[in-house]
Amino acid sequence: MSGSPIYLEGKMIGAYAYGWTFGAEPIAGVTPIQSMIDDLDKPIPPLFKPRENFFPKSKDAGKTGKVVSPSPRMLSGLFDASSSAPLTQYDLEVHAKQLGARSAKERGLGTTSTVAAAATPMMMGGMTPGAMKVAEQLLSPMGLEPVQAGGSGSTVAADAPTGFVDGGAIGVQLIRGDISMMGLGTVTRVEGDKLIAFGHPMQGGGASDLPTAVAKVHWILASTNRSFKIGEAVRPVGTLVNDRQASIVVDSKRMPSTFPVSVLIEGVEGATKTKWDSVCAHDPFMAPFLAAFALGNPIETTTPEHGDMTWRATTKLKIAGYGDITLKDFGATSGDPIGADAFIRSRVTRALGALLNNPWEDVRIDGVESTVKVTFAREVAMIRGTQALDLEVDPGEPVKIQLELMPFMGKAEKKVIEVPIPSNLDGEEVEIEIAPGYEIERPRAAPESVTDLIAALSDPTYPEESLVATVRIKGQGGASFRGNVATRLPPGALDQLKTSATSIGPDTFGAVQQTSHPMKRFIVGRDRVRVKVRPNLK
Repeated sequence: MSGSPIYLEGKMIGAYAYGWTFGAEPIAGVTPIQSMIDDLDKPIPPLFKPRENFFPKSKDAGKTGKVVSPSPRMLSGLFDASSSAPLTQYDLEVHAKQLGARSAKERGLGTTSTVAAAATPMMMGGMTPGAMKVAEQLLSPMGLEPVQAGGSGSTVAADAPTGFVDGGAIGVQLIRGDISMMGLGTVTRVEGDKLIAFGHPMQGGGASDLPTAVAKVHWILASTNRSFKIGEAVRPVGTLVNDRQASIVVDSKRMPSTFPVSVLIEGVEGATKTKWDSVCAHDPFMAPFLAAFALGNPIETTTPEHGDMTWRATTKLKIAGYGDITLKDFGATSGDPIGADAFIRSRVTRALGALLNNPWEDVRIDGVESTVKVTFAREVAMIRGTQALDLEVDPGEPVKIQLELMPFMGKAEKKVIEVPIPSNLDGEEVEIEIAPGYEIERPRAAPESVTDLIAALSDPTYPEESLVATVRIKGQGGASFRGNVATRLPPGALDQLKTSATSIGPDTFGAVQQTSHPMKRFIVGRDRVRVKVRPNLK
């Protein structure tokens, strides 16, 4: 609509208002037309010029000296010097809360005004109830109200309009394909290749790069409590380039930045559809958010059984100029189908968020391809207990540790692993911690470039189906600096690394020796054993 009325009567006034000549004062809650027209002349920051102007061609793209303006929709604070959150631990829910707070300010929420801020109905097609609930929790604070609707698919009708017209329907098509998500509104005025629409902000995100489409309204749900339109996209056209308080601005000739997401589901006998394809908006927040839905929603649709299930997802993330990285996500459940909520916290979502919100250079995603293998059993075992078979060992000799594992719905199993002990620990009591491999992060230097970040994201932990034995070494330490990691430095070395001449120096940590032991299932729980290392009498 061209304004922010709440009731159907207000919407009718907004529709008729296109023929009025007012331009200074709002009438019946309708945004002044002059405020919307002024949005057409507002500049777009350099980052949001056509994609080819800043598209990284190689690994040296960030070394060209070209300054790229950051997106106003990037997560802030994660990379501040005062922040303790590591770059690799991007959190989509934190990002959503931050954008929700910004949107509330832009839309005038929290003021003393009794006028309700307009919300944009978000048509969602092909989504499960679980996905709808997650979308509502994350998007509603931004002024986007999820509405269950049809309209998934990527075909374009032969008679679909080829462009926008005054008073016509417009969709901001965040994801299309086998599932869809689209903000639906009304075109206010078309001027050449540009147009203004909505009469209110979509999210208040400022300069944007979101796909738009000519839309068709199928029904208006009239209600004095909450009225909204139901429709679908009929032809992709143009890009939302500015999301302002009075309107959204669309360039109908510009190609939006998007990337494909595909997921192949294996192991579900009798499934009618196992390959799902979608195209997602390339946005610092929307890209990881939409990818989580494009991966999780098909799994929930294909495997809706409320029983035991284990899943293993292997995802290839294609990064322009940097090649591909492979990420593994997994899980086991009893009673709840795996859906979008699980992928909100997945490694692939964290990787997309970290890459697209990095502080060094613009990163472009060429595609996401995932294969998910499903078994209908809980392939999980709990550590019931551990026991060192030898309470004393010679220096440099391994310790044999017997594990008692309790599988889900199975009998207890015993397994013996050998943990090497450093030879310089003679005469000491050594504590060995046993933990699942997916909980133990590999020692990494803090990333200082996109190359460092990709390396850290590629192999963040030890193998998922393994146990890691950690021996802490007294009197020694480790250090990491500019991509280099030394896990065991000789005594006194850390003191030599400290300097008062500069605050830029290595990060230090306690020295450890870690060994990985493969398992045939996922392990939960932790335990510890202690052994005595005999004195070296040689």
